Amino acid sequence: MSCTGTALKTVGEVEKLTGISRRKVKYFIERGILRPSGRSESGYWLYSKEDMENLRLVWLAKELDYPDNALKAMLAEPNYTWFSDLDLQIAILSEKRQQSENKLLAARFLKNKLSKGSKPKVEDLFQEVLAIINGDDPTPEELS
Repeated sequence: MSCTGTALKTVGEVEKLTGISRRKVKYFIERGILRPSGRSESGYWLYSKEDMENLRLVWLAKELDYPDNALKAMLAEPNYTWFSDLDLQIAILSEKRQQSENKLLAARFLKNKLSKGSKPKVEDLFQEVLAIINGDDPTPEELS
């Protein structure tokens, strides 16, 4: 199987041309996100220029934390445009960032509590830490 008029590339060549690792290419294939255009006589997958462009698109979207089902939808839609999805993805990434910041604050709070030499019970810390993680206590007084 081959694409007429197009020089197909091996996964090694694709890796060199795109900078995307073989392992990541395999990930996309195994999850049904990407399907190479052809196979060599010995059964190796071969990639067209369009496959490499799709690979770059999928890799970029994956780096922005798009879920696999969204990646599949991107490739299934020939007129896909990023613009409509980017606001939603920005909101999702912003929420993840806030969650990470809250967890970091909670870890600092715990470290501060534990560094005072006392050994507080987990059950005593639980509600305070949970409030910090949930964003209900943005500045615990122990960290002010």
